[in-house]
Amino acid sequence: MIYLIYSIIDGVNDPIIGYLADKSKKLTSRFGKRFPWIIGGLVIGPIFLILSFIQISPDILISVIWLIVVMVVYDTFMSSSEINEMALFPDLFREDSHRRKVIVIGAIIGGIATIFINVLIPIFISSIGYLGTVVLVVIFGYILVIPYSSGIREPKEMKEFRAELDSSQRGSSPVGEVIKRIFKDRSWMGITIAGFSWSVAGACFLYGLNFYVTHSLGLDIGATALPLLTVNTIGFLLAPLWTWISRKIGVRNAYIAGMFCNIIAYFSLVFVTDLISLTLVFALAGVGFSATAGVIFGLLRAQGIDNATVNSGKREEGSYSGIYKIFTAFSYFIQTVIFAIVAIFTGYDPILETGNTDAAKFGLLFQMSIIPMIITIIGTIAFIFLYKISKEEAIGIKLKIEEMNL
Repeated sequence: MIYLIYSIIDGVNDPIIGYLADKSKKLTSRFGKRFPWIIGGLVIGPIFLILSFIQISPDILISVIWLIVVMVVYDTFMSSSEINEMALFPDLFREDSHRRKVIVIGAIIGGIATIFINVLIPIFISSIGYLGTVVLVVIFGYILVIPYSSGIREPKEMKEFRAELDSSQRGSSPVGEVIKRIFKDRSWMGITIAGFSWSVAGACFLYGLNFYVTHSLGLDIGATALPLLTVNTIGFLLAPLWTWISRKIGVRNAYIAGMFCNIIAYFSLVFVTDLISLTLVFALAGVGFSATAGVIFGLLRAQGIDNATVNSGKREEGSYSGIYKIFTAFSYFIQTVIFAIVAIFTGYDPILETGNTDAAKFGLLFQMSIIPMIITIIGTIAFIFLYKISKEEAIGIKLKIEEMNL
């Protein structure tokens, strides 16, 4: 129930935030089009993350209501940051070479950070508890906001450019018009469906790990660190390779290749019998994740925004990013529903732990292998039919943007 309410509100506020950010004009000439929205979210949002770990009442109903409210407010501010980050990227970095460089550096830094997180967070939780850990994480996050704010600061000429677009009505459209245009954009719908399918499949694959390791393999929860470290390490190590591949065969073909790598990894999971084979499959998954959750998908979204800019004659990155987020907002809810349905059919009971039947234990593997594989296949097929921008067409789109002074 918590995830359903959270997902619904998240799906509603994401496009609203994106649209309002596109429409905003008062602060653009002074602070930039996206900067105030990003920094505002990063400064205020973490406060509510801390509040979500504070129990205000022993009554379960009050606690549930409190958690829903705090999570929704937290998500609203963080959506402000995330949506405008997505919108800023294709605008701030116009050249493909620059985009690739930024994404590779981000993937490497993010991969290293994720490895440290996987190791340190469980240690912090066991020593200072959940509340102490989240306070420590928020403090560290605030420290990182300082250098990050310099990286996302829009230069003077960019502020002036966006202010001119606002004054000439080329920075936003009436809400009905922009929504209709987004849903008629086959390329953006291809990106959205592919991203949604990966989000649901990835959630099933990653969040099923804890249940499978503890209740099927009978290992301690700490054993999950090895496959998680492997998938993240492979992911960031291969980031430069995937950018090279995209330069050679185009972003579209590179993304399709990444999706097929995901499909193979999910299917291979069926044959896992122990922690070693599980880790090897997670290493294989890291190959695809590096593309579909990392470098290639970032380039793909930017390319989709470029195409939309040419078709509409306007820069409305926030609205497009907000519509995309509607779909991914429901990925966690759908994952929980999938797990619940599998548990019902297989008779899985978490209280029994390793005492579950063989059918229930296979269900733990099935929900993180075959189901994600099927979802990814559907998303890949939809993407192939909807997204048709070739390597050569992407170059032409870049030239048109310059000709249109956008």
